[in-house]
Amino acid sequence: MLKLMFTLFLLASAALAQSSSDGSFSVQHSKHANFSLSPAQMRDAESLYQSACAVVQHDFHSSAGGLHPHFTVIIGADSNAVHGKGEIWMKKWNSLLFAQGVVVLAYYEALTADVITQLGNRAVRYSNASVDVADLK
Repeated sequence: MLKLMFTLFLLASAALAQSSSDGSFSVQHSKHANFSLSPAQMRDAESLYQSACAVVQHDFHSSAGGLHPHFTVIIGADSNAVHGKGEIWMKKWNSLLFAQGVVVLAYYEALTADVITQLGNRAVRYSNASVDVADLK
């Protein structure tokens, strides 16, 4: 009986979820929300996803591979936030908040250990390269 209830729960959850055409993100609705994205909103979300990833990739001056974070959008949450590296929570659908969330998640993906090391080394070099005017005397 427990297995049957679990299976029904999974099927019901899947029925309430929407996925992007390339599977990069899915949209789920909290138990409080009776809402789903229209096909036009879903196309808008996919376009925003591509644009946000391209902007972050351009900002990192990276040409190797593309950024493709995978995450879940939860609509009907108690707050607007990015949680961990895999969820964007929104009280209600908002394309600007969605784009900002994608930017955060794309930055998480772009910040590999090598990039963090390079940025840290650059920060140390910049710090050592600056000279106080009083020290020039």
